[in-house]
Amino acid sequence: MRVKKQLPEKYYLDHFSEFIAHTRHHNMHLLCDEHFSVLERIDNLAENERCLMVRLLNRTSSFVAHTTLKYKEINNLPNALKVLRQQELITDVNLEKFEDWLSVITKPELMALCNVIEAVKLPSRTAKKSCWFEFAKRHLVFDDVVHHEVVEHYLYICVAPQFEYFLFLYFNRLERNLSQFSMRDLGVMKTHSKASGGSYFENRQFALCAYRYAKYYQRLQDSGIEQSAALANLLLREPIDADLGVQANYQKEKVFYKLACLLEKSHINLAMQLLEQCTSAKAQEKWVRLLYTQGEHECCKASLEAILNTPNDEHLLLFAKDFLLRKFAQKRTSILTDLLREHSHIIAIDEAYKGNTEQGMIAHYKRNGVCAWHTENHLWLALFSIVFWQELYESEHSMPCNEFERYPQMLKLNHFYDTLGAKIDEKLLLINSTNDFKSWLLKQATFYYGQQNALFNWNDKVLEQLLILAQYANVKKLTVLLKAMAKDFKNLKDGFPDLMVLERDSLRFEEIKAPGDSLRRNQLVSINQLSLCGFDVDIQRTSWQFDPNQSYAVVDLETTGGKKELDRITEIGIVRIEQGKIVAKWQSLVNPQRRIPKYITQLTGINNEMVAQAPVFSDIASQVNDFCDNTIFVAHNVNFDMGFLKHEFQRVGMLFSKPKLCTVQLARKYLPGHPSYSLGNLCNTLNIELNQHHRALDDAMAAAEILLLVNEQRRND
Repeated sequence: MRVKKQLPEKYYLDHFSEFIAHTRHHNMHLLCDEHFSVLERIDNLAENERCLMVRLLNRTSSFVAHTTLKYKEINNLPNALKVLRQQELITDVNLEKFEDWLSVITKPELMALCNVIEAVKLPSRTAKKSCWFEFAKRHLVFDDVVHHEVVEHYLYICVAPQFEYFLFLYFNRLERNLSQFSMRDLGVMKTHSKASGGSYFENRQFALCAYRYAKYYQRLQDSGIEQSAALANLLLREPIDADLGVQANYQKEKVFYKLACLLEKSHINLAMQLLEQCTSAKAQEKWVRLLYTQGEHECCKASLEAILNTPNDEHLLLFAKDFLLRKFAQKRTSILTDLLREHSHIIAIDEAYKGNTEQGMIAHYKRNGVCAWHTENHLWLALFSIVFWQELYESEHSMPCNEFERYPQMLKLNHFYDTLGAKIDEKLLLINSTNDFKSWLLKQATFYYGQQNALFNWNDKVLEQLLILAQYANVKKLTVLLKAMAKDFKNLKDGFPDLMVLERDSLRFEEIKAPGDSLRRNQLVSINQLSLCGFDVDIQRTSWQFDPNQSYAVVDLETTGGKKELDRITEIGIVRIEQGKIVAKWQSLVNPQRRIPKYITQLTGINNEMVAQAPVFSDIASQVNDFCDNTIFVAHNVNFDMGFLKHEFQRVGMLFSKPKLCTVQLARKYLPGHPSYSLGNLCNTLNIELNQHHRALDDAMAAAEILLLVNEQRRND
């Protein structure tokens, strides 16, 4: 049994001390006098009062109800509160914070406050909280309610804004408390064992700017149009400062772009002014689109040509080419659509693979003696991570500033090559001269196997795919691609082709497109990059068809109940169909390792004595998996049986994934007109033999006969 970890009584005080120690060691150059004052006042508190202060700071709101202050380890709570008031660390709700407080109290509390208003019609009692909040904001006067019991019920944490700033410096994002420290100690959250303990910001100005823009962005989540317009006007009146630091510029771009999106329909001029100050590709694209919709066609065309003349982003370049052709050369279809249509060769795969087209293609290739793997992005992200592991996770320039940082900042800001270009080039030269890249890659992967990273998950499948890639791909092509990813990770972190295909010792990559699928711009960017590096890349279109020679595993389960999360399997029956004929049967009772309810025994005839000596699922899991190998999974109400089997396989650490068909749905479509499509009733009307209904093999045989009838109908259609 897994033992649940317990935190010590005053764990939060240890977390606060650890956090503040980091702040003092690495971020003191980013603090103002008010921040120093807060630290000093908390330092001067006795342990009892400091415990209460830290408890309050870890609340989700700056406003705290007195009735929620229940901490067994804190002695003499009234006196501790008195001390915190004396130190001006907490206070009552005041006029300045009144509107903020209204936004966090409950609907009943808002209603109670609003009842003091006379001669004004109140909202309906069933109205939403937001309605009551807007009413209170318009009509309540703080002086009229300052002594109301609801107001006196709360206190305000005066130093919450300063604490939030400390958190921002530590995490480089807005956080409310230190809950991640608790999750770390409970084992819920994995953390990095190595951290530089450095700072995200060079100086106080950069840090304060980044924090301010992060707060603006947070407010935009609930801002109305007029509030957004007011903020836009405020920001646009500020002098343009080109040197805000990397992090502040990143936060500023987010705010300006978000504001532009919010205002483009109601305040188009404001939106355009905001976008003019942005440098990101998505902002430039939106700017061009808005120019066109506003009728500024000449300016729009000039902007597109400027992008083409000075390309610095592949996504933006593709957009500019396409937009210029479609809007100014009367081209009717996009580059992406044209490219998809150029690939006229279509492979038909069984319609059971709808929603899982890649696996359908893999099965198609397997039947034709060709090996294929579903690689998509994870293959290339794993290769990139393993090759550059030292540069990404061990270099002094790439060390995370704290143990909770998951995603390398250099990748987030697209500065990986700019920062470590010399080391990256040195690594790539080493790889290019290595006689056996496969051995080098295996050694590198073995050394770092299982270590945490933000780009891919370690597993045996990804290692197998990497070794195939290393064995059959040209090393020079790989190094060219890796350098391209290092230089522009933002645009080359996704969009890679779905499959890696190995045919007669020749490796190629295929983007699989089912009927109705479109080609996305990020996919074309990555496909183009692979092609430029010399890889064989193709777009493979597919169509749906019925294959009468498909192999099926028709399954029926008996269980202890209907909930896969709680109940267990008591019997499994499987019928295998190949070339339109039943070729094999398999059946076993299963020990569910729990009592079978009486009503289940009455339904199925399976009792506790019958399963007492039966194998547990783990003993037969491999047999079930092998019997269903390379088949389409079929059942009557297939989600029930598939759901139970998936859960059972998960319990023994195995993945069970198959394309699936449901004989209920198939029968409704191809054998219409029956009053009931339950297995028993359908067998009666179709004259299918069903001797022991609710026994696994008999039900599976009946479902198999229904499938054969359906397939006969499908063959004739």
